[in-house]
Amino acid sequence: MKQRTKIAAGVCILILCLVISAVSKEAGKPDIRLSTVKIIRTFIAPDYNLPWKMKDPQSSMGSGSIIKGGRILTNAHVVADSTYIQIKKEDDPEIYDAQIEYIGHDCDLALLKVKDRRFYANTAAIDLGGIPELRSKVTTYGYPVGGSRISITEGVISRIEIGEYTHMGNVSFLMIQTDAAINPGNSGGPVVQNGRIVGVAFQASANTNNIGFMVPVPIIRHFLEDVKNGRYDGFPSLGAFTDTLENISYRRYLGMKDDQSGVLVSFVIPGSGADAHLKESDVILSIDGVPIANDGSIQFGNGRIFYSYLIDIKQVGETVSLTVFRNKARRDIKFILKPVPFRVSWFNEYETLPRYYIFGGIIFQVLSRNYLTTWDKWWYNADRRLLYYYSYYLTDVIFPERKEFVLINRVLPDEANTYISDVHDKIVDTVNGVKITSLDDVVAALARPAGGFHLIHIDGTSYPLILKASQINEANIRIKQKYDIPSLARLK
Repeated sequence: MKQRTKIAAGVCILILCLVISAVSKEAGKPDIRLSTVKIIRTFIAPDYNLPWKMKDPQSSMGSGSIIKGGRILTNAHVVADSTYIQIKKEDDPEIYDAQIEYIGHDCDLALLKVKDRRFYANTAAIDLGGIPELRSKVTTYGYPVGGSRISITEGVISRIEIGEYTHMGNVSFLMIQTDAAINPGNSGGPVVQNGRIVGVAFQASANTNNIGFMVPVPIIRHFLEDVKNGRYDGFPSLGAFTDTLENISYRRYLGMKDDQSGVLVSFVIPGSGADAHLKESDVILSIDGVPIANDGSIQFGNGRIFYSYLIDIKQVGETVSLTVFRNKARRDIKFILKPVPFRVSWFNEYETLPRYYIFGGIIFQVLSRNYLTTWDKWWYNADRRLLYYYSYYLTDVIFPERKEFVLINRVLPDEANTYISDVHDKIVDTVNGVKITSLDDVVAALARPAGGFHLIHIDGTSYPLILKASQINEANIRIKQKYDIPSLARLK
């Protein structure tokens, strides 16, 4: 009997130790609630229709989480174009000023810093985790609209794939889908599993309820690694466009064997890392030893994702190794990865003011996505020629000598430009006989009138726009005053 009592007592002590150990372990985890913050932003954006003006100031709210180094991890779109940022913690009545330390618009991530050390009282850094399993549960923390206190919701991981990051547009990276509620204000908040961050909530489906997306840890780690040298370089590009090779007849036409698979190089971007290394009609069989399937996918965990992930996990300036199939033979090539050298900005830009030059009421600007989005439903309603240049200038090799496409936004009516005041949204070809390859060329050419007149030719027509040179100085003074323009030029 005494022996049984001793055994029972020992078991009780063992259980008690295990409980204490578990409690201590749990106590070592940060309180996610106290390390999740509300971000209040005041921001102002430029007006690309009237490029010397700014739009009205606005405010918005988002969320963030405290990570190592006393930094606040959030989304870029939560703090983009900000003029003032404030941070508030749960259970703390104070509001603290914050500054952007680094921002990556392509991956929609940003790091903030609060100088006031009181802010960090009763907080702890949340560690990064890994990639959660499909159908596993996660918890989303944040400050969605409709309330002032923190919101905590649970959901299940339903999909892991490469998808578009809408903040910058035209960029796709690894993203994770969950049915945890992600509403306006949740953006930037941590998605947590087992006390660690497994993602940053950043966008919701526009067409379906209860579908949200998060930036996963591999993209977060890439961003954090990138800024270690004190600047943000962004994500590299392969430097080539590719097509899938699911058509078996096409593969046989290329001479590929049945056990070979890959993607076909359809275009190599001039000036990219791939330039002079890849060729059109090459078949990329593998990247860094990882085989690529004919549908462009690679093995990823228990599933498959698009092969671009193999490039996305590398930093700008790193070397990539490819095995390609060229002229019915395998060969290995290596090159250094670079960002894509765009002549036209395909992306939404932030913290950037539009460049312009106003001469005799003509507003000269540069073609960009920001300019095109001044149209409502721009993809359908913007000028067709501008859309064509924007979309196909690379693949159709449109005026490769032009460093950028200079356009006439509109003409501000004045007696000096009476007969051309209805001209708008036209690409400039020449000014006073000078081929225009940049906005600086326009400025230089307009300093040299031809026979007392300024002649401006636009793409698609042989009929020039003409201004009398002797009228321009007075016209510029009138236009600046009448239209309340602080400066007739912003060239940088």
